[in-house]
Amino acid sequence: MHEVSIRAVAAPEAEAVAPLTWNAYRSLLAAPDPAGRTCCLAAWRGDAPIALAVSSASSEHCLTEGCQSLLSLTVAPAWRRQGVGRRLLTELEDALDRLEVRSLSASFSDRLPEAAAFSALLAATGWDIPTAQRYRICGEVKDTAILFRDRDRLLKRLEGTGFRVHSWRDRAADGHRFAEAVIADGAAPAWARPALWEKSLDPDVSLVIADAAGQPAGWVICEYQPHLSRLYFPIGWMVPPYDARGWLLGAYAVGAERAMAKYGGSTLAVIETGSMQQGMWRLFERHFQPHARWTDRLLISSRSLAGKRP
Repeated sequence: MHEVSIRAVAAPEAEAVAPLTWNAYRSLLAAPDPAGRTCCLAAWRGDAPIALAVSSASSEHCLTEGCQSLLSLTVAPAWRRQGVGRRLLTELEDALDRLEVRSLSASFSDRLPEAAAFSALLAATGWDIPTAQRYRICGEVKDTAILFRDRDRLLKRLEGTGFRVHSWRDRAADGHRFAEAVIADGAAPAWARPALWEKSLDPDVSLVIADAAGQPAGWVICEYQPHLSRLYFPIGWMVPPYDARGWLLGAYAVGAERAMAKYGGSTLAVIETGSMQQGMWRLFERHFQPHARWTDRLLISSRSLAGKRP
């Protein structure tokens, strides 16, 4: 009988453990990171991997902040509910603590088959209780014609209140400066930072929303994901008082129109909003959800690692 052992994944073991994580994270397994940006631990029984945990530096924080994101934690079906996941998570936390990581967070969809079990594991190991902080909706771009039946009337009404839309291509510098100032003031969360998407955003569909005088009032970020053949709108943010005037809804109407012209109406689009945007959240649930291909909520939890070291 072989006992279960846990150790960091070595580059030659990457192929063996790869089936235990998402395709998007497999490149991390074979790339040793002496700076501690990525941590991959696997549980083994003999030569067979039975569980894998992958974490990396949080994209929403600077490296110096010492924040990591738990990207995946998977236990092989035959080994679930035997304490393997809890043990692996504990050892991952200890390994990160030795690297002077201060906090670890996790974000996952409530549509995942094991979402309830993973939530229970986090809660049982000292993590914050997972809460829904983001809402996503997916449908074909052409379906926005149903959602915005009176698009022209809506945009004309908004324009009468000073609503103006500029492409990111035309006003990227202004958009970045404005977003950074809003986030620094605490008026928007770190995940709304456009710089996180600078290398992948579509400059024609991503938008800077401004008033009639040209002063930025918000931003919408969109990227095209060719491997999924879909558009993704991870950020749409508007500052007061414009957030209560329907300007963000108007920006999505313009973005959908430009996306349809560039990518075609049958292209899928995923739009995301956050718990700090209750108006958009309610709009998604009440009006968009009935026409969606799917919707989900992103559950987020975190764990402070400060004080674990003796």
